[in-house]
Amino acid sequence: MYSEVRLSGAATLWRSAHSAGRAVIPADGCVDLILRDGRVDVAGPSTRWLETAPDGTDGSTGVRLAPGHAAHVLRIDLATIADQLVPLDDLAAAGHARRLRETMLRAADRSGRKDAVSRIAALGDESPRWIHGARRSAYDAVSARDAAASLQISERTFRRRMLATFGYGYAALVRLERARRAQRVLRSGSSIADAAAAAGFADQPHLSREFQRLVGRSPAQFAS
Repeated sequence: MYSEVRLSGAATLWRSAHSAGRAVIPADGCVDLILRDGRVDVAGPSTRWLETAPDGTDGSTGVRLAPGHAAHVLRIDLATIADQLVPLDDLAAAGHARRLRETMLRAADRSGRKDAVSRIAALGDESPRWIHGARRSAYDAVSARDAAASLQISERTFRRRMLATFGYGYAALVRLERARRAQRVLRSGSSIADAAAAAGFADQPHLSREFQRLVGRSPAQFAS
């Protein structure tokens, strides 16, 4: 059983229980803090599909941080953990890791959940404002040069900020946004050809290749 609730523009609380098998999760560029059997792991920014681990004895509780917002919460360079699952204690300074772990434990406890998750959401919401501009540019598929110009910074600075704050480059963010848009179109019942055109893919084979890498399924399998 899986459920989630969006806490803010930056954070989503999710809960999974009684899942003994593994599930395919499409790449979304997000970072998840995952509490399972008393241990907190960090799923780094995903740029390819992945498989989830089975739930712990008491289920799993997670906070998903939107692209670009986890660096401020974890206080690390996200490029160092892209597409990896890493123990929180290996990433953050001891005191900060302890506070985050305590917050996640409260998030798993219904009585302290609201306060705990609001703290994490608030940290994510404090991320630099340029992140929103970068995501808008990626959604519109503008060039990296134009995206940097809109933020009034050089391409070199933009590239450095993207890697540190998102964990991947601007081109990867464009691909993630395009795949996300295609998934929404397919969920609406549109044809694969229409989804490819609406999302900005060159053609259906292009959509299929990207889905295999980012979603872990073919467009037909995703739509079925």
